[in-house]
Amino acid sequence: MNSLPVVPMVVILGFVAAITIGRWFLVAETLGDRLVNRALAWDLVGLVLFVCVGRLGAADLAFDLFTIFGAFAVANVFGFARSLDGGDPRTAVRRQRIYDGMAVAAGCVVLVGIMAARTDWGPTVWSLTTVPTAWSGLHITRACLRELRTAGIAAKERLTYGALLFVGGYAAVSTMVSLVRTANGTRPDEPGLPWVIGAYATLVLLTALIAIPLWYAVLARTELDRAGRCCRRLRPLWLALTDAVPEVVLARPSGGSASRLYRMTVEIRDALVRLRPYVPDVEAHTDIREYARGIARAVQAKAAGEAPAMASGRATPVDPRDRTDELRYLLALAVEWPKARALVRAGSNLRRAEPISPRWRRRAPACSADRAPTARSAG
Repeated sequence: MNSLPVVPMVVILGFVAAITIGRWFLVAETLGDRLVNRALAWDLVGLVLFVCVGRLGAADLAFDLFTIFGAFAVANVFGFARSLDGGDPRTAVRRQRIYDGMAVAAGCVVLVGIMAARTDWGPTVWSLTTVPTAWSGLHITRACLRELRTAGIAAKERLTYGALLFVGGYAAVSTMVSLVRTANGTRPDEPGLPWVIGAYATLVLLTALIAIPLWYAVLARTELDRAGRCCRRLRPLWLALTDAVPEVVLARPSGGSASRLYRMTVEIRDALVRLRPYVPDVEAHTDIREYARGIARAVQAKAAGEAPAMASGRATPVDPRDRTDELRYLLALAVEWPKARALVRAGSNLRRAEPISPRWRRRAPACSADRAPTARSAG
């Protein structure tokens, strides 16, 4: 497998390493995610050692090390394939301990062979690991066929399961063919350039499929997905309303942008309900610009310590059970919010700072204690 040139090999290993590191930090919520991450990490370590040690001239040692780490990768792949193909999730952890124990035993056998200078033990153990690899491919193939037969599956999911079906089928067939070729005398670490290209191409395709959840996780973390973009548009309104009514703030559970958007809409709606009594002259069915200015005045009134003038009313003129219409209305309100708040603040500052004009003084009644009443006022 060292017959591939150095540059494409380094590019492939760098791609796998980047996806592996990204998934360890961003995609590790479920047991299936963690099994995939561990399998990818073990396989990456084994490949790096195989390439580096093999380039130094120790081909047998390189293959033995690759076999040790490959056994751990196969154990995690088999655990993931069993879970994907309908394995009982309640016993998944216990099953995985058994698979990991078998991988440790295989690794110990290879280590004993290395210390005993038995170069034939590595290929033997590798041949044994091809059986669970092929079995994993069959599990993945059956699970993908079952999902592809499901009615109403989206095109994106159909494409993903189709690619995974190809990988699973290739893994099942290629490992069995490789096992037959090894039995006929072909070294498993030098199967020939076409097989090496196929193995690395499968690794790249499988890594690209594994990178899809990582891509979605990066979009959610940077708020570049649809829910995240809505959160960014709602944030100025949400911050202002939750600062004014902090008792509506819910707990902050861990979750993606979709759960964050849902929590923000609930908190905004609750805050609007609590602020409505401060602006009794603004009905929820008025123009959204007027409604935004009314809510801005309510925030100002509550901050000034004024008492509410009426009982709580509806937050918005839309039905809160219709999440789509409610979100659309709140996004429109968020667009008007900066302008409405600026107008209310400007009007408040103008009323506080405006001096009394001379005309107003002439029209004002003489109520000062140092002015004597005129004859007209006295009369």
